[in-house]
Amino acid sequence: GAELLRLWTASVDFTEDVRFSDTIVSRLIEAYRKLRNTFRYALGNLADFDPVADAVPAGEMLEIDRWILARAESLVRSCRAWYDEHAFHKVYRAIYDFTTTDLSAVYFDVLKDRLYTAATKSHARRSGQTALYKVHYALTRLAAPLLAFTTEEVWGYTKKPEDAPESVHLAML
Repeated sequence: GAELLRLWTASVDFTEDVRFSDTIVSRLIEAYRKLRNTFRYALGNLADFDPVADAVPAGEMLEIDRWILARAESLVRSCRAWYDEHAFHKVYRAIYDFTTTDLSAVYFDVLKDRLYTAATKSHARRSGQTALYKVHYALTRLAAPLLAFTTEEVWGYTKKPEDAPESVHLAML
């Protein structure tokens, strides 16, 4: 639907010839599913996490959790610059690469053991949830211009600070 067309529009470099085919649509469907499932994974694993009461200070987080936060900060910096340049295809590619490589292939694979086997309130689990929350919160806002409807729905299920706006599209990154 509209989200897929919006994602296609964001994924192409409008300064060159723009292509559209069944193969491109199939790839975008898979990319959209990957992004949507990343949000679902985060929301599912943050259901018992209160960012105010349960967050672990950065200095006390496990090293891999600090690593993913550093990668996310780098992503945000790059994407903000590309948004300013209207280089939406670079934003799309960076977000997609981050979710498939850094998150799914590395971080989620390591994190799932802690989330599923560690005690509910253990330091290791809360450290992972803290990192997951911060990445999820930033990624939702970062992807909002590309996936307007999906991120708005995700925003509705995300635990937010009291001063957070009702809409993801009003949240500053």
